[in-house]
Amino acid sequence: MQPAPPEADAALLRPYVTNLDRPVFALRNLPEEVVAVLFAYYSRSRETLRANLLKLLKEGDLDLAGRVRALEPDEEGLAAARDKARQFHEKWVVGYGHASVAEHAVAHLALEDVSILASKVVEDMRLAAYTEKSTRYVVFDKERYYRPAAIMASPLGPRYRETAEWLLETYSRLSPEVTRKIMAERPPGPGQSPKGHETACRAQACDLLRYFLPTATLTNIGMTVNGRALEHLLTKMLSHPLPEARELAAAMKAEALHVIPTLIKYAAPNAYMQETPKAVAALAAEVAGQAEPAPTSGVRLVRAPEDAEAHLAAAILYTASGLPYEQLLGEVRKQPREVRERIITEYLARRGRHDAPLRALEHLTYTFEVLVDFGAYRDLHRHRMATQLRQGLTPEHGYEMPEEAERHGFAALFREGMARAADAY
Repeated sequence: MQPAPPEADAALLRPYVTNLDRPVFALRNLPEEVVAVLFAYYSRSRETLRANLLKLLKEGDLDLAGRVRALEPDEEGLAAARDKARQFHEKWVVGYGHASVAEHAVAHLALEDVSILASKVVEDMRLAAYTEKSTRYVVFDKERYYRPAAIMASPLGPRYRETAEWLLETYSRLSPEVTRKIMAERPPGPGQSPKGHETACRAQACDLLRYFLPTATLTNIGMTVNGRALEHLLTKMLSHPLPEARELAAAMKAEALHVIPTLIKYAAPNAYMQETPKAVAALAAEVAGQAEPAPTSGVRLVRAPEDAEAHLAAAILYTASGLPYEQLLGEVRKQPREVRERIITEYLARRGRHDAPLRALEHLTYTFEVLVDFGAYRDLHRHRMATQLRQGLTPEHGYEMPEEAERHGFAALFREGMARAADAY
């Protein structure tokens, strides 16, 4: 327990901390950038967080009452509160001069009516949390697809519209038909209600029919990201060749400025990010532009670590040993293979169904090349702490047709849809 503050100080602190005298507590009702500054104090101050918060409150650096007033329809009060917030952020956030401060401020952004193509640009930021409208469980609206201004104003506009609308119209028309067929061949499970049965069968139909959805289909994303990661993402998106990505980044920045203004205000187009892909494309054309792509399988192991078993066994034993890694690796290599296998087996033996493997397995790095349809790639892409490089979307590799297409009677339409998309491309 820590000594409780005097009642006058306690009254100031209570709205913002969950307790006044215990070493573990949560913060509440504070702007994200204030939270970032308070945590940053830990690296520069001998005082407790509550003591530093109290100091800011008493010295008037935090006009929290002004922030509350700013929620009311009072333009003069709103401007004053914004100015107070700007002064605070400039004094304390920018003054620290270290990007780690921004990691403690979090923005929650709702991104609606984003094309599936642009959603992949957003979700390429690994240090963020995303929830996206699911193509597996939600029937998408046939009217809602992205219409790029440059394409719609060009001679290609009618072809683009015709192809996207044919795909979405076919998807919408097939959805109830395929759902009924699945319901007929798949009886309800024990205790499953009629509504639950229909919902499960509709989800299976969505999973089969999502191949029809063009990448122009509009989706929704919920995103939680810290200020440092958001600034990097906005910089990448503002430098991206896709116009929708740049437009979306500008909108994201405008809205995030309301909640973490100082921490992202320097996000801007970056010449390094803009020009390097162009230079690399020219080099690729020079080095490999005349070569024809060789046939490749769906999944291919490109590179694997040498002596992986010994390295993994050494990594597993490392934290329990006092030996330097190279010496420990040498000792492991002296052991018969059965011992190395026993080390690995023991490390994984108690793993439950929902347990992530322990960290030693991360010491082995494998590189795979995957040729996959875009729908499957979307499932692989998010929530993967992996280094991913991807080539551009193209119909040149053909397509995957779900095996159920023949059984449920939409194989011919599927082939027609793929042909239409390839022709438009």
